[in-house]
Amino acid sequence: MDFFWSNVFEYFKDRRVAAVFFGTLLALGGLLIAGFIAAQVICAYELQRYAVYAVPVMAFAFLVQLSRTIARARARRRDRYKISPMSRDEMNKARSKLMKPRT
Repeated sequence: MDFFWSNVFEYFKDRRVAAVFFGTLLALGGLLIAGFIAAQVICAYELQRYAVYAVPVMAFAFLVQLSRTIARARARRRDRYKISPMSRDEMNKARSKLMKPRT
């Protein structure tokens, strides 16, 4: 099993997404464990009737949060490459460099 994981790591290390792959793997494992614990709690306290109503509400809240996160990331990406205008001093230095003959 160790050989398999070392090959997987080498494959993703070359593509610089090893952290994303292993982070996703850990997150899915965590979600699996959290789901198992939630199922045990729901069954132990006989909350199946209420879980039917809670799941759509939680799914809606998750989708709202996901859409807000995506919108925030898009807005941040739009502002990333804006260039601020040059000051007079910077403009004069740039002009003087263009006017000087190259040696």
